[in-house]
Amino acid sequence: MRLVQHICGKGNSEILEDVYIEYTKDGILFVGKKTDSDQTEKGDRIFCVDLTTCNILSEESNPANLLIVMQKVFRTALKIWNRQPFSSSERINQTKSIVFPFVIPDRRRLVIERSNNVDRLMKRNICFPLLAYKYSSEDPHGEEKVDTSILAKAGEEYIAKRYQIQGLFPVTETYTNTDSTSALGQTVGGKLERKDNFAYWNYRTQYKNLTESQKYIVDYDNLDRPLRIDGAAGTGKTLSLLMRAYRLLVSYKEKKQPYRIIFFSHSVSTCEQGKEIFSNYPLGTSFMDPSSKQTIRFTTLLEFCEKFSEIESTSVLDYDAGNAKSYQLQLIQQVLEEAKNNYTINTYLPLLSNNIQEVFSDLTEGSIQSVCSILQHEFSIQIKGRTDCTLEKYIELPSIQNGLLCESKTDKEFIFRLFTEYQKILNTYNNFDVDDVILETLSRMNAPVWRRLRFEEGYDYIFVDEMHLFNINEQSVFHFLTKDYNKKDIPICFALDYCQAIGDRGNTTNDYIENAFGKIEKKKYHTVFRNSPQIANFCASIAASGVLMFQKSFVNPYDTAQNNFTMQEEKKAQDTPRLYMFKNDDAMLTALGTQLDELMRSLQCKKREIAIISFVSQLASAEGAKIVSERIKKKIRFVDDYCSVPENEFILTSPYSINGLEFQAVILLGVDEGRVPQTIGTNDISQHFVKYSAYNLLYLSASRAKYCLKIMGSLLNGRSSCLEHSIEAGYLKVSEQ
Repeated sequence: MRLVQHICGKGNSEILEDVYIEYTKDGILFVGKKTDSDQTEKGDRIFCVDLTTCNILSEESNPANLLIVMQKVFRTALKIWNRQPFSSSERINQTKSIVFPFVIPDRRRLVIERSNNVDRLMKRNICFPLLAYKYSSEDPHGEEKVDTSILAKAGEEYIAKRYQIQGLFPVTETYTNTDSTSALGQTVGGKLERKDNFAYWNYRTQYKNLTESQKYIVDYDNLDRPLRIDGAAGTGKTLSLLMRAYRLLVSYKEKKQPYRIIFFSHSVSTCEQGKEIFSNYPLGTSFMDPSSKQTIRFTTLLEFCEKFSEIESTSVLDYDAGNAKSYQLQLIQQVLEEAKNNYTINTYLPLLSNNIQEVFSDLTEGSIQSVCSILQHEFSIQIKGRTDCTLEKYIELPSIQNGLLCESKTDKEFIFRLFTEYQKILNTYNNFDVDDVILETLSRMNAPVWRRLRFEEGYDYIFVDEMHLFNINEQSVFHFLTKDYNKKDIPICFALDYCQAIGDRGNTTNDYIENAFGKIEKKKYHTVFRNSPQIANFCASIAASGVLMFQKSFVNPYDTAQNNFTMQEEKKAQDTPRLYMFKNDDAMLTALGTQLDELMRSLQCKKREIAIISFVSQLASAEGAKIVSERIKKKIRFVDDYCSVPENEFILTSPYSINGLEFQAVILLGVDEGRVPQTIGTNDISQHFVKYSAYNLLYLSASRAKYCLKIMGSLLNGRSSCLEHSIEAGYLKVSEQ
């Protein structure tokens, strides 16, 4: 942050990273070293910030914000001089260039005057001088007169010293420097590309390029206090956790003291990627050896609990949490169909409250899927997550705002009857669902045997990525993993983005985590590295839509976000995300092949770096991938673990299976009012849950895209109401085919 200190006038003259900084009587000169190509330019270029009118020092109390403002402004100045196109965060208003440093809804802007006719400077070989004269939340008026006296004075200061300053730079040999301007990035789904990916830089270079918030996490010294990271998708939360884990192990190796860390991921794919990144650190592989004195164990919570409870993996619905959810829904649908056929539903229906009657009174083929989703949520979050699976405890439990609104004892008895039938099916198949495995683990952990073993087999420190995806019972497991069972403050570091959580896991009005692990140290990440400014704006508009509809129960992680794409990345970023509406699903599938071809031509990337995320349930499967592949005559593979995908195959996946992944381009397939949110056959009660979940899944899926996002839907179902705010605000363009 030395640059920020200088901008605030809190330093001394020096050479910093090939920039000479000189304090003068009236201001500060920042002069870059001339390159060979600069010598051939017709004139020098200067950029002046008039602090008498441009109040950028209002950000002095927030150095990270001030740095972002200056980075974006410098980049815009270069684009003006080099006649390069502007991004969506830059605008032209007559002779003014307007820079928006932060992601919506933040409207702060800095205004640059391009038409500065200062004759004395022009005659002395100064070409195209620029003046930043306003920093506020108001648009400039095209005709407003700009005072250039400060610009003229700054130019005179530079002219008087320019030759002397150039002579101060040391002479160095010419070399080619790789682009290291990208700040902390995010995991690329699949085998990471080593050339430009931040994850493959050496640890010291990574650390040097961290933001202050990220360094705070990596360096945080208190190992007894819980540490929480909040941030939108793509802000570098996962990589911060990995770097912190590595730093801790290195420090204990230097002390020659044993240290055991466990690192939890929600899915198998993100767990494997964490291992891959960590193994590239100098001592990473040796730390991953269980026999090492300083060791780290990467695992999913389900895998850990299976082994701890000695449950055969073949007895669990699926080893991956995303797949397990799909199987759960199939079993719940079987329960509903049997309850309908044996008149259980009809028997209870007259006795139920109006709310629950509306949900179950007309179970058609179109509505049964949304009802299954609501029941899956109720079984996992409420019955298994917040009770001991007894009817008595469930009756006492209050309903949650974005779930199933049971109003009477009979309502609860009916739902519990369905839950009991679901458990019977699991027993018939000799299977356990995820919640069963977690509950079995908790019962064993709370027993005397594990209490005695904890000191030897427990862990010194715990990392949890994507904590928002774990329900309360799952989060409770982390309490029992430390060596000292008397500790009230758990040595844990975890990352959160509640906007990705479905149902009440996104409702922070009653935040279990706030009280679960002791007194928590919090840090919020504001800088988005994964998404282009255009995609980040769209994601922010989706989050804002959720807040408008669900108020405090829906969190907007972009409330103070800022984007940090480099100029090189901005060149590759494509236009504003676009919605394509087709006359029916056949036309939509036919056009999919054309869209993939266009992306390959424009991005020049590997096929597996493009993902099709299907909201059409029939296509979100291995069989669905075959249908799509045959239809568009391209190699398509349905995956839950991207690491296994060949380079020459496109990816097809579901919105439930893409946490932690990143792609150069994403196509969201089947986003329309019939499916996102599902409106066919649903009622007002189920619509609340369905629409809440739709916003979650839209945000999660769209935020996987780095450079390009395309959305495809069917006119037969109509345009998704979840997209209306984004369209009206101009963050999503519409094309009807």
